[in-house]
Amino acid sequence: MGLSIHYSGILRDKKLLAHLIEEVKEISETLDWTPHIIDDKDLKGIAFAPEGSEPVFLTFDHNNRLLSPMNILTKGIYDNVRFDKELMFTTSAKTQYAGPDAHIAIIKLLKHIAAKYLQSFTLSDEGNYWETGDEKILYAQFKKYEEALHFVQKSLQDFTAVPGETASSLAERIEKILKEKFGKEEE
Repeated sequence: MGLSIHYSGILRDKKLLAHLIEEVKEISETLDWTPHIIDDKDLKGIAFAPEGSEPVFLTFDHNNRLLSPMNILTKGIYDNVRFDKELMFTTSAKTQYAGPDAHIAIIKLLKHIAAKYLQSFTLSDEGNYWETGDEKILYAQFKKYEEALHFVQKSLQDFTAVPGETASSLAERIEKILKEKFGKEEE
């Protein structure tokens, strides 16, 4: 759980990749976000991560589709039974622990990169900043997520393991505690 962004797109032209990498590298270094250039047989591009954020990948396959290295490693689960194969081309980054200012900077960078280098770009922002550009809404979303995390943490602070307990019974006990604290699920 944590506030995240989810995005997908296609590089307009393979020839643009070197320019995209160089531009993102310069911006990342300026912001003290250590960039990592990825040049693998299956994936090329760049990744960066502000302190506290999961990596933001701008990495592309042979068909110029944006995807995360993690999705290549787990591509076997995208079998149209458990997961739609198209989900493989959606990349996500949790920004919850980087804070709202880093989230804003990432969104602004992705808007710039999308306009300059990508086509069919979509982004879903759990902070609603992408859609609104409203910092107050983003800060309120961060606060909601932080309160929820704190509430779960507080609810489970006195939780103790029971010797010999199975994973299933442990999960049931946690679920029961959270339902009691959060209220019953609507049926």
